[in-house]
Amino acid sequence: MACSCLTTVLLIVCAVSGLRAQLFFGDERVVFENANGPLQQLAARVDKLEKDAAEAAKAPVSFAAALVTTSDWTHMGPFNTDVTLIFKRVIHNVGNAYDANTGIFTAPVKGLYFIMLNGNVGNSGDLNAAVIKNGVNMFAIYDTQGTFSSATNGMPLVLEQGDKVWVTLWPNKSIFDQSRLTTFSGFLIKSM
Repeated sequence: MACSCLTTVLLIVCAVSGLRAQLFFGDERVVFENANGPLQQLAARVDKLEKDAAEAAKAPVSFAAALVTTSDWTHMGPFNTDVTLIFKRVIHNVGNAYDANTGIFTAPVKGLYFIMLNGNVGNSGDLNAAVIKNGVNMFAIYDTQGTFSSATNGMPLVLEQGDKVWVTLWPNKSIFDQSRLTTFSGFLIKSM
């Protein structure tokens, strides 16, 4: 970081004073003489590369959780009202953005995330669950083929820092798990 900042300062000094600049990038030598335009462009490019590198160096964000921690067949629902599902078995939680006490993923940075939901139909024979972002239904899984059938869906979502994402099981529907069959997961594709 100090080296690239020094390079930026050198480029700016050369640009202002009109001096001849000779820079080395790896094995490549670049020479500028009285070239304020190219020097300014190069300085801007170095600044952008530094910002991009700092962004890429941020800790990655990824989570995966299963609905229950037990290996017993566990059915949930049907309920009379919609229910936020709390995925208790955290498989990984890089960045600690998923809360296993509430079932809510909170975006730590603005970015493009990929969110996925896989569910298995519980003993009601019908499954309808949705991925909710700040109270708005983003996408859902739906299956009426009977107990133990499954549905999967996922999509990229643009999330602002602090946006909340969770899974809602709709009324009169059920879901089941055996510590690894019904999962909620996501990861940061690119911060913005």
